[in-house]
Amino acid sequence: MAANSLLAGATQILCFIARVGDSTTSAAIAKSLKTNPVVVRRILKSLERAGIVDLRAGRHGGVALRRPAAEITLEDVHKAVGGDLFALRPTGNPRCPIYRAMAGSLTPVFDAASEAVDQTFRRTKLAALLAAID
Repeated sequence: MAANSLLAGATQILCFIARVGDSTTSAAIAKSLKTNPVVVRRILKSLERAGIVDLRAGRHGGVALRRPAAEITLEDVHKAVGGDLFALRPTGNPRCPIYRAMAGSLTPVFDAASEAVDQTFRRTKLAALLAAID
């Protein structure tokens, strides 16, 4: 799954948990996302490692937000699932003059764009996304 798909999926998972409550299961979440429960469990493990959710195994298990939605930012979610959101880093033959010029020219542009996105993610709370759902 691409980084931007992981971010969108993880955000949708968190909104689902916030709305449905802590008794929800990965199977119920997967049904909502129209994906395999294994994919959901992988994302949930990343979110758990980042301290965003608590997972409870077993028959009466489930998943819950570890902290209020107003304290979870998209930056937290993005860091949890990882990946380069843009994935546009120049690659190619370092002996090619066009590659060398593009690498030197594009990298600062991509870095600036990435910083702008990071600033937006730091300001965007899960609670704001939930409010837009209502």
